[in-house]
Amino acid sequence: MFSSEIRIPLEKKLGDELYKTLEGDILGEIMAEGKIEFRDNDYQFVLQGHSFKAMPNLSPGISGIFQEVIETLEFKEPIEFYINNSPELNAFAVASTEADQPHIINLNSGLIQMLNDRELRFVVGHEIGHIISRNANISKLIQFVFPNPARIPVLLQHKINLWQKLAELTADRYGFIANPDMASCISGFFKISSGLNAERIGFDYNAYLEENELILARFKDSGAGNYMSHPINPIRIKAIQYFAASKLYNSLLEHDKPVADPELEKAVDDLTSTLMIISSSPLDQYRRQFIATAGIVMSNIDTEMNEDEYNLILNSLSSFTIFPAEYLDSIFKAGNVGQQLTDSITKILEINPADRYVMFDMLVSIAHTDHRITRPEIAFLFEIGTKMLGMSRKEIAQLIAGNVQQSFKPELYGQN
Repeated sequence: MFSSEIRIPLEKKLGDELYKTLEGDILGEIMAEGKIEFRDNDYQFVLQGHSFKAMPNLSPGISGIFQEVIETLEFKEPIEFYINNSPELNAFAVASTEADQPHIINLNSGLIQMLNDRELRFVVGHEIGHIISRNANISKLIQFVFPNPARIPVLLQHKINLWQKLAELTADRYGFIANPDMASCISGFFKISSGLNAERIGFDYNAYLEENELILARFKDSGAGNYMSHPINPIRIKAIQYFAASKLYNSLLEHDKPVADPELEKAVDDLTSTLMIISSSPLDQYRRQFIATAGIVMSNIDTEMNEDEYNLILNSLSSFTIFPAEYLDSIFKAGNVGQQLTDSITKILEINPADRYVMFDMLVSIAHTDHRITRPEIAFLFEIGTKMLGMSRKEIAQLIAGNVQQSFKPELYGQN
């Protein structure tokens, strides 16, 4: 149902980039033609043998809810629903990659028992939203290429993490369309996050919203929790509130046709900007500035920045920013890179003097990443080491030698 229009623009952009980077078209064909089952059939076999398959003849009540959500979202592809015996309040969707295979949605029994019908509609709509948006396919592709998550390059880790959070916010929009009742959407969040029965404790909807606003304000200042796979509930709730009051959602109700909504996009961009914070530490901000400026200055001493140097700088920056290429470009466009480098070194040494050795090692690595070591580069290393980092020439020589012995790979071809 209106997948492209309902999706959060940045989520769609990142999803498309990840799909392209991971060669989604080619690998999708290989997986299908090679009959690489990956997890589709595995999940189906396990769930059929150990879970309850919800069907109209066996469970007309719960299956009726599932069917209502499917019809509301106007989804035409087959889905099999399973209920797993687990007290954990969780659900997941597995997208089919073959035409003759159904999508799978699994809900734990604890979720079914805890949520009322309205709350359950939101959860089911959310999971179907992952399938409609094709984000479930991208998740599967990521798992296929990186069965061991520890193997994901740092350059991709933070981008995948941000995309996963935005994908949850997109899926929440489908959940709200399936259950356009804000109170029950929020009470569902409360139950899932706390494991408590709202009626049992006398849950106060308005007080919960007020507390969420306070939590959201604190989160904006710190970005704490950004390494989790899901955005924190206050962000999810606020994003749903924005969507519920938007021209986009109301256009679906009035005309069954979405309209562009720049106000919604801006509100969500402001809200999700906190999800892009890897660290709010001033020291890390200066480290990020140092890496970018040192990379630009060092790589341009002998020739222009080459691909190896560029990749090293981006990989180093990716520990501090989700969009390293854009950040590097902004530093370059700001101009006066040499002064920015000096400022970053000064600030880092004021906060953490021990960083001088890490900074110098970075400079040496950039110098020989192009598989060459030139006299102008060595002269620059001695100059910055003595004048800014407070090192003796002998100490500098020892540090250069140690770095070269550990990681220098000389150019083997192309020399005259």
